[in-house]
Amino acid sequence: MVYAPSPFPTVGAVHDRAISIIERLCAVIDRAYSWITIACGTVMAYNADSMLRFLRVRHFALIEQLELHFHSGFNLLSGETGAGKSILVDALGLLTGAKASVEAIRSGESRAIVEAVFEADRGTELERLGLDAGDGLIIRREISADGRNRVFINNQPTTVAALREVAASLLDIHGQHDQQTLLEPASQLTLVDIFAGATNAAETVRDLDAEIQSVRSELSDLLSEHARKVERLDLLSFQHDEILKANPRPGEAEESRHKLDVLSHTGKLLDAATHGYDVLYDSETSVSSTLGQTERALRDASQFDPRLLPIIEQAESARILIQDIACALRDYAARIDADPIELERLQSRLSELERLQRKYGPDLLGHLNRVQSEMDSIGLSESRKEALGQKLSELQSQYEKAAAALSRKRRSASRKLEEQVALELKSLAMPNARFEIRWSDVTPGRARGIDKVEFRISANPGEEPRPLERIASGGELSRIMLALRTVMTENEAGKTLVFDEVDAGIGGKAAETVGLKLQELSHRYQVLCVTHLAQIAAFAGHQYRIEKTVSDGRTVTRVEPLTGTDRVEELARMMSGTRVTEAARAHIKELLAHSGRAK
Repeated sequence: MVYAPSPFPTVGAVHDRAISIIERLCAVIDRAYSWITIACGTVMAYNADSMLRFLRVRHFALIEQLELHFHSGFNLLSGETGAGKSILVDALGLLTGAKASVEAIRSGESRAIVEAVFEADRGTELERLGLDAGDGLIIRREISADGRNRVFINNQPTTVAALREVAASLLDIHGQHDQQTLLEPASQLTLVDIFAGATNAAETVRDLDAEIQSVRSELSDLLSEHARKVERLDLLSFQHDEILKANPRPGEAEESRHKLDVLSHTGKLLDAATHGYDVLYDSETSVSSTLGQTERALRDASQFDPRLLPIIEQAESARILIQDIACALRDYAARIDADPIELERLQSRLSELERLQRKYGPDLLGHLNRVQSEMDSIGLSESRKEALGQKLSELQSQYEKAAAALSRKRRSASRKLEEQVALELKSLAMPNARFEIRWSDVTPGRARGIDKVEFRISANPGEEPRPLERIASGGELSRIMLALRTVMTENEAGKTLVFDEVDAGIGGKAAETVGLKLQELSHRYQVLCVTHLAQIAAFAGHQYRIEKTVSDGRTVTRVEPLTGTDRVEELARMMSGTRVTEAARAHIKELLAHSGRAK
């Protein structure tokens, strides 16, 4: 039996089609919701201070979907270890232009999205990059599983490089990595430049050094090319002189070969010519004599028959021709000269010409002309070499002056930086700390100038300051980094400061001091901080709890703002662990009151 296909779609096909339509509708709704949410964030941000107002993360690591509205002042993120606090910091890092990895995309998803709304200065970087500032600033970054990376600023596609330029004035992220880079001389030098207001001077020194290296490279290339040209000219000059010295004439080799053949066979040639002369003319039975006798006999007979007259004329002509040939052979034989000296000369000359032809080809004069033409076309660029040498000398002079001025500025400002950092460290429970900046004239790298810097610290009375990497603990490094950040940001434009695990290696009174310092910073900047310590968290104006849960067999990260009793419970958990006691709650309430954040 043959079954004809049904003209109506099957139930399964209708179902699949419906599912497809629903999925597309959901995608459209989701997209619309995204931009509505962001638009709301923009409205909230309008006319506010420069800060991060709204963050939305989708399909990033453990985060399925997360939305956060941030406030001015001190915002704090808390939660159990592994809940995903640092994931949020990593998401913010993507908005600063950090390297993206497809491994960060949530399992089973095709892309991850991070988008944020900032209230920022309208102009400067955006206008320079040709972007519309509008009301507020919306940044969106997408990471696709196929490796594609897309960036949008105010819904306008742009590049990661442009994002880095824009984000530099919006976000400043600090983590434990920053504490390690604090140990690096290059990072220390950068901090001094920022404090001294010498970043432009340092950039001038870097630019001059880069230009010096460029000119040196060009000069080196020119000298190498010059050496190659000189070598080529030497070769061409040798060929030119060698051919010119031989002074060949057109066709001389062929002519010499012919003369050499003649001189080499003079005996045979003389015998042949002499024999021919004898046979044709000189012997008694010569052809000429025989023809003469024949001619006379015919002339006698012609009186009887005039028809012989033309034949007689031909015979006479033949006799005259034979006599001419005989004379020519006689003259030829007379000119043959078996000169052994000339033979040797010709042999030597031909040998020289053939040697040159094997080297340069059969057309020696043509090769000579080509050599002369190439020699004329090669320029040794002496003027360019002199110009580059002069430019290099001028740049080196400019570099020395700029580097010396930068060095004076750095060393002058370092005294004030020492004093201010020491004051900050006292407020961070390091009352006896001595912070010192040591300088030396050893040049670690011309691009950074002529200075070598070393940060030193003495945490206890009676101890000489020593390099940070040799004496500072993790907790001390955290406080030194925070002190430096506090000093560095005094004159900077407003931006959002993000601190991830700034509490590493500290606790107790030191932690409270760090919390207080972050609170003081939040009076000038929006501060976002990730911490495990209740002593720090209590100083925050706004706290968010990050927790990891399992939903439908998948791990997801959620965030919720905490207020009132919920916040007290979270702070008590942070202080006491899983078992929260009334004593812990009472202590937390006391902390909140002390921090001025009791509700």
